[in-house]
Amino acid sequence: MKNLILILSVLVLIFGGLTVGYCYDYGADSEVDYPSPVMEIDRDRIPYGGTPINKLERGIINMATCWMELPAEVARVSNEQDPAAGASIGVVNGTITSVIRGLAGIYDTVTFPIPSYTKPAMKPEYAWKTADDKIRALLW
Repeated sequence: MKNLILILSVLVLIFGGLTVGYCYDYGADSEVDYPSPVMEIDRDRIPYGGTPINKLERGIINMATCWMELPAEVARVSNEQDPAAGASIGVVNGTITSVIRGLAGIYDTVTFPIPSYTKPAMKPEYAWKTADDKIRALLW
């Protein structure tokens, strides 16, 4: 219990100290040109591609979007064969692929502290890339 209180106190001090300097509003009619009180963080410039955070993010995203494999496979089979095959074979293939993608997401989430961080358990790395490409190919 003491450790929890200590950790929470340190977090409050860190994050509370960061926000104190950014709370003052200078107003629109101020004549002095003060720097912006809002601290901006550019997510694309943070190099975390080969870190455990990247693996954890990939796992959570794949667990949340594994269902997108179903319409992607239906679209792929419909495009390659015909809509009837897409409605039958595509649904079966999509269900199996969705389960596999969900399990890969669980695997990445559970094992995120363990290397390797740059090798996804399933290719492509995210389900929406596959779904977007296959559905676009069917519709356009």
